[in-house]
Amino acid sequence: MKTDDQTDDIQAPSKAGWPARYFSVIFTAQRTLSDEDMYSLTSERMVELAQQQPGFLGLESVRGEDGIGITVSYWRDRAAIRAWRIDVEHLAAQQMGRQEFYSWYHIRVAEVVAHRTFDASAAVDSQPDASMYDASGDRDSGDTSS
Repeated sequence: MKTDDQTDDIQAPSKAGWPARYFSVIFTAQRTLSDEDMYSLTSERMVELAQQQPGFLGLESVRGEDGIGITVSYWRDRAAIRAWRIDVEHLAAQQMGRQEFYSWYHIRVAEVVAHRTFDASAAVDSQPDASMYDASGDRDSGDTSS
């Protein structure tokens, strides 16, 4: 894991091609002192498996030296999240997590209605696009069906 002073050439994740609205699953957890090798293998396998799921958009993950980590996975819709939650291999990893890897965790599901990006390596620094939001603060995607 990189610390704050190790930020060399890390690129901002791209959201190009993502829908205007999508969902995130925010997994916040406290790791135990269990076998790091087994945890790493399981975690890597879950990322690989999630990436193969229909509706998976992306993932961002960090863990501090205190063992608290936050992983945010992004999904096209709630149906994709439900399918991932009950995937047989994922269910086994969840059980292992409760027994071995975590002293506690929280899972939150949220709808993302807007996102903005900034990348210092970009040639031109632009101001946030105020037209991205309507008067209510919601993203104005032009879709009046919702």
